[in-house]
Amino acid sequence: MGRLTWSQLRFRAPRTIALLAGMLVAATAFTVLTAAARTAQLRTVGTVSAHFRPAYDILVRPKRSRTELESRTGTVQPNFLSGIYGGITMAQYRRVQHIPGVQVAAPIAMVGYALERLAIPVPLPASDYRRPGRQLYRYTTTWVSAGGTTRITQPASYLYLTPDRLGRSNAGAADEILPDRSRVGVCPGPAATANPFSPAAQSNGWCWSKINGTAGLFVAGGPDHRAFATVDWAFPMLIAAIDPVAEARLDGLNRAITSGLYLAENAGDGRTPYGQPTFPVLSATESGIGEYAVTQVQRLPAPRGPVTLTPARMTREAAVAGQTVLTTRMFAQQAYRQVLGLTAKPGRDEIVGKYWTAGPTRYLRDSDGTLTAVQARNPRSVWQPGQVTIALLAPPMDETQSQYRVLQGHGYGGGQDITGAPLAQMVGEFDQAKIRPFDPLSRVPLGEYQPATVAPADAASRRALHGGDLLPSLNLGGYVSQPVNLITTLAALPALENGSSFSGNLHASDPISVIRVRVAGVTGPNPVSLERIREVARQIAVGTGLNVDIVAGSSPQPTTVSLPAGKFGQPPLELTEGWVKKGVAVAILTAVDKKSVVLFTLILVVCVLFVANSATAAVRGRRRELGVLACLGWTRSRLFGTVLGELAVIGLAAGVLGAAAALPLAGAVGLHASPLRALLAIPIAVAVALIAGAVPAWLAARAEPVASVRPPALAVRRGHNPGGITALALVNVTRTPGRTVVGALSLAVGVAALTLLTAVTVTFRGIVVGSLLGNAVAVQVRGVDYVAVSATVALGVLAVADVLFLNIRERATELATIRSFGWRESALARLVVTEGTVIGIAGSLVGAALGLAATAEFAGRLPGRMLADAACVAAIGVLITAGAALLPARLLRRLPVAYLLAEE
Repeated sequence: MGRLTWSQLRFRAPRTIALLAGMLVAATAFTVLTAAARTAQLRTVGTVSAHFRPAYDILVRPKRSRTELESRTGTVQPNFLSGIYGGITMAQYRRVQHIPGVQVAAPIAMVGYALERLAIPVPLPASDYRRPGRQLYRYTTTWVSAGGTTRITQPASYLYLTPDRLGRSNAGAADEILPDRSRVGVCPGPAATANPFSPAAQSNGWCWSKINGTAGLFVAGGPDHRAFATVDWAFPMLIAAIDPVAEARLDGLNRAITSGLYLAENAGDGRTPYGQPTFPVLSATESGIGEYAVTQVQRLPAPRGPVTLTPARMTREAAVAGQTVLTTRMFAQQAYRQVLGLTAKPGRDEIVGKYWTAGPTRYLRDSDGTLTAVQARNPRSVWQPGQVTIALLAPPMDETQSQYRVLQGHGYGGGQDITGAPLAQMVGEFDQAKIRPFDPLSRVPLGEYQPATVAPADAASRRALHGGDLLPSLNLGGYVSQPVNLITTLAALPALENGSSFSGNLHASDPISVIRVRVAGVTGPNPVSLERIREVARQIAVGTGLNVDIVAGSSPQPTTVSLPAGKFGQPPLELTEGWVKKGVAVAILTAVDKKSVVLFTLILVVCVLFVANSATAAVRGRRRELGVLACLGWTRSRLFGTVLGELAVIGLAAGVLGAAAALPLAGAVGLHASPLRALLAIPIAVAVALIAGAVPAWLAARAEPVASVRPPALAVRRGHNPGGITALALVNVTRTPGRTVVGALSLAVGVAALTLLTAVTVTFRGIVVGSLLGNAVAVQVRGVDYVAVSATVALGVLAVADVLFLNIRERATELATIRSFGWRESALARLVVTEGTVIGIAGSLVGAALGLAATAEFAGRLPGRMLADAACVAAIGVLITAGAALLPARLLRRLPVAYLLAEE
């Protein structure tokens, strides 16, 4: 039997070489493709491990602070501090500090927004100031935000300039002193109004004398003593309290100081010599507000006599045409630096007589995962109706824009007398950009330094925002909250959250909003580190009863947020916001393990099918020879062993050659293939050969001897009358269903692998991971995996081509007969190509369906876009198969028509 096996291998060299080539490709492909999968896995694990650690590992928040949306999506909002003002006691904070394994516990206590007001002068042109007689000017300021889409025009203010002297009355009003010593009231004193956004509250009426300016209210407007209009800024200054030592250990805030000193650990509320409470404050160098003010000054017709700037007079003058003499633009950062320049002066402290807190943003979630922000309504009473007087004390006009957070005011209990309100004493400045940089792929919001990044998500939004992000404005209830501008210490909270001093729902007993915890001994996404984090989180939850989120191994998840149109020109916007996706690292590693197992399985399946198809072709080609041996008395077991032995020898040779070729080939394409993995190809190639050849060898051994030596003939069945080449191709494909199924299934495996890989890429971007870290991993994996799966598809296409080769060889006489009927060679070639296309369509459709099913299993759900992706992959499979069918079609030129017809 051994000699027969050797003789068959030797004297049937063409078929042996073809079978050896097929198994060699299979063995080499297995080694190289598994090396590709292993290399991708190692790279993915390395990337995940390198980006595993965020700024902190655990986020602790008050009870019931985790929203239903966060729980349902496994995320943490980027502005998770929005709406959380207290809820954690100092005792709970100390308990967290002393839990074993806690390396750093850094608390944040959100206090609220104080409005820092500043009137910035806009001097009149010198030529106007030198004009004789009385002059009247109207100036309006338009507040521009949201990338220029929101434009809110403040009610007009007025400047009256007179050559006469001005005098002041006890009520704060200004009188013009005429040459005859009589007095005419020109600027009435401020009057209270119930509407903080009405012209009476938002308009200024300035009276200016070329002799004595404003009669002592302001100093002269510059070196040339020019009169000026004002741009009245009201900055929302968000105040937060920290533990300075813990914060420095967490993110290095102490190293971001640009001037002054860092906060002392126990620096709390002090007292001025007059007994007024004080608290130390670090101020941010950047306002974080993306807004600017455009101020236009117009000269109105010169009045003939003194002008009394009553609200009624200013309302009438609003419709009068004027001549523009000046237009200026000032950005929020410029105004903010002027605010800091004033507050940083020695002896100048800022009184916090009222501050506001803002609630969380509510969302509606669409079926596609898009979040729609729900607008909120804030009553005018939140701005203290009846106490608003002039624009210098009024809230920003931005508060009339659409709002998304409910506001609550906390006024000083002393009423108008705020001499007992706490004073903020500036001790230093810090630069947000100098805060310790953390890995962008695993970044979690620190909570107080930078606003959440909200970028445009579609072309229309990019155009509206001019390619920039949506930044905070002066609107306290706007969608993007302002960053913290003033940082104080926990010890200073009694001065700000004293219920006997400030109204509203204060948290004097539980002032802390969140605690950020870093766990000791965490080195990466390994089981020991993950267990340490889980154990600390468990102890915090049990010991305090607070909400605990593990954010180690998380990553920003791009989330689409839809904003409805605003009131002042802002169109509907589609935005992308980086929500924190929890458990990303573990999800990626689990997904990669699944993908590797799937690829290994598909590679083995396609190798088995390819070898089985080649072995079947070899056995069918030796049908008569095996029948003769059976007639000579060879037993079925001996025939089975002969056929299987030949395949085993070929498999052994293919394994050896494949192992030798795999290492340099893998190295050439940058894959990690060890010698042990290459040697593993030898037993795998033999095993694949035996498994794939078992069925063909069994069929050869079971065949009837007499039937095997007779010419093959099909049983009489119902006749067909095909109407064209396509119909004839369909009939030919169904005549050998087993062979057709093998070819189609071989192609289906490759198409399924390609469909699945496309799904993996999409899944890493939005389903299994849906985060920046997942996207980075997908970019790394994609090139290697597509090379691997492309080779798998190529094996499937070659299997279909082998089926066509075998069909042509077995139907050679039939094709010669058709050729003798006058069919052109091109028509026969079209017939073969059509048969290949039919098999390609069947295999591609089945493969695409299998790939979609695998996607659903892999990702947990099937994204709608995968249907289009699967259709594209199936079309590619059909086109490649049709192209591969051209090679066997070329055999038709070499058919010995005369010889075949004579033999028949």
